[in-house]
This record gives sequence, C-alpha cells and structure tokens, in this order.
Amino acid sequence: MSLCVTSTQSLDELEEMVQIFEQIPNKNVLVPTFESDSLPKSRYNLIKYYPVKDRKKLIMYWFLPSQLRKYRMKLVDYIDFLVGHEGCGSLLAALKQKEFGMESLCGTNPGGFDSNSNFTRFYLEIDISDKGLRNYREVITMVFQYLNMLKTFLPQKRFFDEMKKMGEIDFDNMENDDPYDKAEELAENMTTYMPEDYLCGSYCVFDEYHPDKIMEVLELLTPDNMTVVLQSKSFKDECKTKEPWYKGLYSKSDFDDDFINTLRNVRNKNFRLPDPNPYIPEDFKTKECDVEGSGNVPVLVTDRPGLKVWFYVTEVFDDPSCMIYIHVYNDVLGDNIHDYAVTLLYLLLFQNRAAEIFYPADLAGLNSGITIGREGFTFTFDGYSDKMLQYFTGIMDQFFNYHDNLTNFKAVKDSAVRDMLVKVQKPKHHIDDIRQGFLRKTYFSNLDLAAALEHVTLYDLQNFQIKGKFNVELLSGGNITFEELGSYIDHLKSKLKLEENLLDPHKIRHERVYQIPIGRLMYKVANKTVGDVNTVVKNYYQYDIVNFRDTILLDVIEDLMTEPIFNQLRTRLQLGYSVEASAHHTFGVTGFSLTVHTQANKFTPKQVNVYIETFLSWFSQYLDEMTEEKFKSHVSEIIKTKLSPHRNMDDEFDLYWEEITSQEYIFDRERRTAEVLKTVSKSDLISFYRDIFFSNVRKISFQVEGDATGSDLQNNDN
Repeated sequence: MSLCVTSTQSLDELEEMVQIFEQIPNKNVLVPTFESDSLPKSRYNLIKYYPVKDRKKLIMYWFLPSQLRKYRMKLVDYIDFLVGHEGCGSLLAALKQKEFGMESLCGTNPGGFDSNSNFTRFYLEIDISDKGLRNYREVITMVFQYLNMLKTFLPQKRFFDEMKKMGEIDFDNMENDDPYDKAEELAENMTTYMPEDYLCGSYCVFDEYHPDKIMEVLELLTPDNMTVVLQSKSFKDECKTKEPWYKGLYSKSDFDDDFINTLRNVRNKNFRLPDPNPYIPEDFKTKECDVEGSGNVPVLVTDRPGLKVWFYVTEVFDDPSCMIYIHVYNDVLGDNIHDYAVTLLYLLLFQNRAAEIFYPADLAGLNSGITIGREGFTFTFDGYSDKMLQYFTGIMDQFFNYHDNLTNFKAVKDSAVRDMLVKVQKPKHHIDDIRQGFLRKTYFSNLDLAAALEHVTLYDLQNFQIKGKFNVELLSGGNITFEELGSYIDHLKSKLKLEENLLDPHKIRHERVYQIPIGRLMYKVANKTVGDVNTVVKNYYQYDIVNFRDTILLDVIEDLMTEPIFNQLRTRLQLGYSVEASAHHTFGVTGFSLTVHTQANKFTPKQVNVYIETFLSWFSQYLDEMTEEKFKSHVSEIIKTKLSPHRNMDDEFDLYWEEITSQEYIFDRERRTAEVLKTVSKSDLISFYRDIFFSNVRKISFQVEGDATGSDLQNNDN
C-alpha cells in the first residue's frame, strides 16, 4: 500500500492524522513479480477487429524487456520521441502526404498491462483513412522504412539532451496542480520510483546517456515480433470469432514470409531525423511590468477604433510564461453555411500544416489554438515567453499564407466530415447540438456542417481569403511587457490590414436566442447508431435575460442539487450511469438543465422525463426542510471557494478572457458574487427555484432515444 496525504495543516498534524492507518495489519506480503528471460509472443501477427464505433485504426505493437527498473535510462522514451515525432521528415508527415492517416500515437502506457515486471509493450497507433486501410501493407512498410532509418542513423546524443533539458525546464516551472490529482500522482509514483524520485520521477529523472542500450531496444522493433491490429467496420463479414469478454468480433491470420522478409531491409530516402529544436527556451528571467495596475485584474491600455488591448497585471504568479489571447470580430464570417464550411475546412487544413511545421514548438512548451464562430476568430498563445515572438509571427505568417495550407485536402475534408458525423452518433454530443439549434437564431448543426463540408471543393479553397472588416480585442499577461506586446500587435495589424478594414463596433454580430414559450414542450429524435441502446434526456428550463443575482442563484441551485440528483436518480432509481444538473448562460440568457444518460432497454424517455419532474418536486420539499443553519453553512462554503486564490495563472487568465469575450467585463466577479451570496436567504432561493421550475415554466425536454432492441455491450458512449 502507498499513501499520500495533502492538506493545509502542519506536518505535525498530518503525522498525527495518518496514524489511523497503523490499524491496517501489515502482513509482510511481497509484491509479486513476473520477471522472465522470455518475452510473450502473439500466435498471429495480423488481427482484424470489427469495432462498435466507426473508427479505422492500424495498431502495431512489440513486446520488449521490462523497463520498470530502467526508468532513469529513458530507453523507450528516447525511441518514442523519434517514432512519435510529427515534424518534417517524420513518419506521420509521410502518412499525411500519401493521405493514409492524419494522427498517430506511440509509446507505452505506464502501469498495468503495458508496463510490468515481465515485459513492456511498445505500440504505434495510426488513425488511418479509407485509402490507408486499402493500402495497409504499404502503411506497415512505411513504418519499417522509418524504423530502419532510425537504426541506421542512431544513436545521437542531442535527442537525449533535448528530452532531458525540457524535462528539467517543465519540472522547474510546473504550475500548481489540483491537490487531489497531485496526491493521486504521488501515491502512484511511490509504487514505481525510488524514494528520491517520488516527486520528480515523471519529469526530470534522467540517468547517464546509454546509447548501446537504446540501440538494443530499437533493434527489437522487427517484423518478426510485431503484431498488427486492423480495426474497421468494413471487416464485418471477415470477423467471425467472438472474444469472450466484450463479445467483440475478430479474425486472425499471419503475413506471408515474403512480406516479412521484405520489411527487414526497406528504405525511404525521404525520411530523416528531426532538426535541432529552435524553440527550446534559454531565458527564464521574469520581467518587470511596465503597466500601472493593481488588484491583479486586466487594465485597458489601448482603446481606439478597431483595437482594444487589455493587459493582465499580476503580482501573484512568478512564472516565465506569457499568454496572448486575441478575438477578431468579422462582419462576413458565417453569412451562410457554405462560406462557413469553407472557412472551417481552411482552418483544419492550416492546423494540419502547422502541426508539421511547428511540432518542435509544441515539444518546447509553446501552444496555440485557433477557433471560429459566426462572429469571428479566436487565437490563443501560451508558453515560455523566451521564444514566443518567433512562434507567434511564424503561426500568423503561416495562417495567412493561404496556398501553402492546402495539402492533404481530401484527407482533411474526409476526416472533418467523419468527425462531425461521429458527434451526431454520440447521444451526449447530439443532444447538446439539438439544444443549441433550438435556442440560437442562427446555428449550424454538426449534421448540416457535415453535409456542407461534402460540397466544399479544392477550387473553393484555392480562392479563399479572410475577407471583410475586423475589430480586435486582445488580452495579454504573464512574463511579457507592454512594450514587447507592441511587436505582436503590429504584426497582427499588418496581416489583417486593420487600418484599412476597421469594423464599426456597433456592427459586431451578437448571437440571438429564441424565447421558449411558457409551457412544457418535448422534442425527440432517434439515436443515429443502429443497435445503440444509449438514451439521453436533457430537460432544459429557460429563465430570463442575464441578471447578476439570478446567475448566482442558479449556481447555488446547481451546487445544492449535485449530490441529491446523484443519490436519487442514479443510486436509488438507477436510471443510468450519468446524471447531472447544470446552470446555463446561453449568449445572454439564463437557464438550467437536468440530464440523464440511460439505456432504452431499461427506461423510455417518457419515464425518465417523469422521474426528473418528480425529482424537482422532491427537491423543492428538500429545500423547505433544509435548516437555516445547513443552508448558511452551504452558502459559506461557496463563498469560501469563490474567494480562494487561483492555483495558477492559466485559471485566472481564462476567467478574465471569458469576461472579455462575453463583453461583460466584470473582472472582480468572484468578489462581487461573494458579496451577493452573503445577502441570499433560504426563502429567496426557494422563491426563485419555484419560479423557474413550477410557476413560469419555459421547458423543452430534449430526448435522443436509443434502440431498445440493442445490446448493453453497445452502451459505451465514448
């Protein structure tokens, strides 16, 4: 047994507290090990599997000697670093170029089956396209072409040094984790690492460089001891054998000897080792802020036509990282679904291209994201500030380099359509899609977007540009000065040609939400996956235009309801595996929902709807019977949580960004919320609760109904 306790109490108090565990008898049982000189070997090297969900994968794995006691050497990590590399000259880049696959994962999962005292299993998982599935032998050949290249040009110490340096940098600059997560991590580390490595074993424990041992492991990745698993819905007629646990269908066979022999010596001159990483930070000095401000809240430093800049001044976090979030309002994006689909596909093509070019930046702790909505674009950048400007300008230059982002058009388009349709097939996503479609005046559903994407042509993309007028709002903070920020702003302005294309702030689009009529409505659709028993019922109760106090009361109801709804609907009635209560803030309109995930062969949507309504009546009585003391205690705990300091700069920054994008700008929301909570009485809450759920009810019961004839084995909604 391993035990880790985290608390704000003193070490003396903690030592006294944990003495209770001394009552657990120590039976001196040794942890069993299964060390062996021989490695497991699959009886067949090709397995085809018929999956529940429509996902095509090619998975290869090899059994290696156990690495548990060799964790300091980082032998498998070194190989994982190179096989999983996504930059220029990599395996994934070549797969993308041939439109065989768009994503890959590799390595070994710590603990459990993949890593134990008997063996370590190294895997490579590729999300393959239809073309990749048809040519799966060529995909396997490319894998061995890359492995053979590594065996020719390795070992090289510079990769070990890069891994070690970034491990040390990340450990030295680690942000505060959730204490529960940290306790769990440390308890697990105590079963894996030596005592001196409990705290840092996952990050920066590196032994000396062992090139011979690295090559010993790499040489074991051969065609002779590989197992290949192909997964596709197209294998339905081939897969006749049923495995005993999940009743999955599969087939097994062997590759012919000629193919295995060919793989041993295949080469491809286009594969090459990664270049040295130019983004690894060197300067970690924290900079002195050149903006006057107090209270650790954003300060408006620029407010002129077309551009509003907020600078987050903090004295709490001493961190060598910076963050820059940008929202670009646009007056033409989303005029119609076709143009929106073209823009969305361009964004995906850019991300596909940028993932290859800027993969080294990702390894060096630099991150970016770009999303679109009907009102415009959002760019986010965060990471170590030392090389951030180089990264920012590179991303922006690539984003506006339209014709260089059109590679892999068909594969990216097919993947986008498939992802949209997969979301529709998952009831938990589909029901949220339906709710948004009902409430928002203009909304493009996943199903509609999938259809629109099907009609986007390469010609559309070849003639694509970001058009229209722009209005920019930006938030920056962390280890960056306002003077330095000027270079980022100038670069953005030049790319948008902002001075020539100013959007009047009064013409910025804002989402509009329909008011649900008074009454109790229902909208039901069938689960899109045949044979899937999953049913989801989401009862949504719309309230009113956002009011600060109402929003707080809704949050209190959610907090008070979290435990009872679980106890009543999940534990006592056993309606399903997931139940939840949520306050909503939908583009300026408040509401509340109660959601139940169940199975159609156990409960109908009508029954679940009745149980939810019954629960709401029961909860009304529960509030009536709650003592004033218990109510005040609960509210006091919420106030305490609201006034607790943020664990890290990211959490604080995201809250402020939400205030900016919602254009509410209540940067001291938590303090003001605490002040309002002090005035909330139990009778206030009960009156508010009954007004929403019983007096002026504006309700729609959204229902995605599963197939009652399906099997419980289909109820994995992941």
